Amino acid sequence: MHVIVEHMTKTLTLGALLAASLHHAHCQDLAKAPAFEVASIVPCKPGTPEPPMEHTGMVQFTAPGGKFRASATTVKYLMEWAYNIQPSQHSGDPAWFATDRYDITAQAEGPATDAQMKVMLQTLLADRFKLKLHHETKELTAYVVSVGKNAPKLFPPKEGEAHAMRMNPKMGSDQKMISVEIVATRFSLTQLIDVFARQLGSVMVNRTGLDGDYDFTLELTPDESRPSPIDPTLLMTAMREQLGLSLKSQKTPVDVLMIDSAEKVLAGN
Repeated sequence: MHVIVEHMTKTLTLGALLAASLHHAHCQDLAKAPAFEVASIVPCKPGTPEPPMEHTGMVQFTAPGGKFRASATTVKYLMEWAYNIQPSQHSGDPAWFATDRYDITAQAEGPATDAQMKVMLQTLLADRFKLKLHHETKELTAYVVSVGKNAPKLFPPKEGEAHAMRMNPKMGSDQKMISVEIVATRFSLTQLIDVFARQLGSVMVNRTGLDGDYDFTLELTPDESRPSPIDPTLLMTAMREQLGLSLKSQKTPVDVLMIDSAEKVLAGN
């Protein structure tokens, strides 16, 4: 009996030590969550307009040396950038997410990639805005992008080339727009899809398996039946014929962020 009790005591002790060790490791993981060294958040005045290019999803927040700067930006947009999601990939947002704007400046401890800065912004949103969320997989109708029958018409970036995307309208003699030329350099398909998703107001899913940066050009030519250059059928045709990609609307599992709670930042901090 003494042996059995001693064995049980050792087992319980080992279990307690293991639980304590796991709890300690978990706390250490939480403590080591990547974060900016310093950060300032200042609410903007009501009615402050959105910054240029925000509606396209092409705002640049990061700069060399681990610097982060967002001007007149909503928490909605910051969250989408931080979690690499599109506008239709989150639900349960409070109304102020898309209306209240903030000026944010932050500095990482040292140089950091965009991916690392996004994780730091996730920490900042949780810390200052008390943002709590969870992931759910939902079956949604989305535009699924995949590789077509032929090899994609995507080219390696040139040395020293900047990451950029330009939309150049081509005008006719009567000053009416004939087409829109999209010129992308050192641009990923995921970034292109995010831009198009914002224009279409629908989820787009990258199933090409192509993760690198590329150079490519697209020309979108409206007509009487499709006067908008971002008409879905124009995009489908251009991506298929000019880039060698397939774009189909179908039901597919999509990762969605569900907002559980969040709080406004009412004064600069």
